[in-house]
Amino acid sequence: MASHITLSLTRLLAQNGGAPFLFVGSGFSRRYIGLEQWDELLKRFCDGIQEFGYYSSQNNQDLAKAASAIAKDFNEIWWKSEKYSESRKNNSDSITSVSSALKHEMASYLANISHNKISADGLSDELEALSRLNVDGIITTNWDLFIEELFPDYKVFIGQEELLFSNPQSIGEVYKIHGCASQPNSLVLTNEDYEIFEEKNPYLAAKLITIFIEHPVIFIGYSISDRNIQKIIESIVNCLGQDKLDLFGRNLIFLQRTKQDEEPSFQSALMSIGETRLNITVIRTSNYLDVYEAIESTKRKIPARILRYCKEQMYDLVKSNDPETKLAVLDIDQIDNKDDVEFVVGVGVAKSYEGISKQGYKGITIDDIFSDIISVKSQYDSAELLREVYPPLLKRPNKYIPGFRYLHALGITSHDELMKSEFSEIEGIIFKANRKDYRINQYRKHYESNYKNLSTREIIAETTAEKATLIIPFQDDGDIDIAAVKELLENNKNNLKTEHSSYSTYFRKLACLVDRLEFGFSKPTQS
Repeated sequence: MASHITLSLTRLLAQNGGAPFLFVGSGFSRRYIGLEQWDELLKRFCDGIQEFGYYSSQNNQDLAKAASAIAKDFNEIWWKSEKYSESRKNNSDSITSVSSALKHEMASYLANISHNKISADGLSDELEALSRLNVDGIITTNWDLFIEELFPDYKVFIGQEELLFSNPQSIGEVYKIHGCASQPNSLVLTNEDYEIFEEKNPYLAAKLITIFIEHPVIFIGYSISDRNIQKIIESIVNCLGQDKLDLFGRNLIFLQRTKQDEEPSFQSALMSIGETRLNITVIRTSNYLDVYEAIESTKRKIPARILRYCKEQMYDLVKSNDPETKLAVLDIDQIDNKDDVEFVVGVGVAKSYEGISKQGYKGITIDDIFSDIISVKSQYDSAELLREVYPPLLKRPNKYIPGFRYLHALGITSHDELMKSEFSEIEGIIFKANRKDYRINQYRKHYESNYKNLSTREIIAETTAEKATLIIPFQDDGDIDIAAVKELLENNKNNLKTEHSSYSTYFRKLACLVDRLEFGFSKPTQS
């Protein structure tokens, strides 16, 4: 039976037409991956300089000012110490300010921290529920890469500049407003960084205002009195008329962790922003699964990442006079994933839609191909499949579609043979991705630090199936155990379906890589 909190939040979310946004703070990463608090993180980099307490007391416990002082002293150590010689060799060109060295080392630590670690028992159900959430987007001040792992198909905007000068669609996106470990100099760390950030707060508020008015925003990992949140909300309040303030307040939902022996609660509260009082909702519980289940109950039929793609394509279409055949007309119930169509818009009366093929293999979908590609024996006639199903896939934006297995079954084992065959146009599908495309650069250091000396089977045994899909592509081709990877994919075949898992992109990429390694051949380089 659903809890009181789940039922209450479900009712509240149902009153708003928009799907929720999450606003995620440091408490979120502390809960799930055991990441240190800001002061603890700064202490880690005080080795060789003054003790953290010195910097903190010198700046009256103002952590941003303490960070500025630490960064200045750390810069001296970084340029001279043998400890950072390798880092200087790799990053010296990126050290553009007195705080850059500290930011680079902090970013390196955050990129390499174990994302498999759960900081307390009993949180695996929460993590599983999180990966299924179909929220419209996530706003975060966190620097680590945990959000990207939970929502790998969402587009990430890093820092205020990227958000302000891009075309966000407010759906299927992550806004890392304080920067990200993948771009060290983007981190909002020092007092100077915060001053620049706050100067631009009104512009950020203008970008976020529609989200806060049209969507419930659930704050996780923040205190209501958090200075960063107070400043952002104040900037939005200053843009609103009195008639919008009540609506704005109703959309603010703060999730707070209960203290020991405290009963869970769901209640209204007043939040003071200058002279303004906002009626917000505060949920207090130690079991966040109740909240995630309520969010999941509002799940759309079509995932946010697909809606974002469609919305972005509509914007591109409006900007351009050349639609480049990006439009298709079909019943909405026919859409399983974004690989099925390039763009769908419901305008006018639909004409008959020609699917993948009118005859023969008409019903075969990309999900079917991925299911078949990892099976011991293919259930399809390779020639018919390549002839009927693959040509329309040339128009799809998807970069990862396997096909070498079917060519191999027909005796086509080289690029020259392919180009002389009736299936020469398939070249445009199987060579869309380069070998390096299968690797996500932000995980390179994580692989080199923790998995480089392990076999494929050992990697699979040491981590989760989802994480293995990100790590295995960093192995050299000759070191990848194809049989072990096929077992991994077979045991997680539902994850190859986009509607089943937010990690489906990485499972599919790994399936394509195995297809390439087992049956593939190279394309001659252009001279």
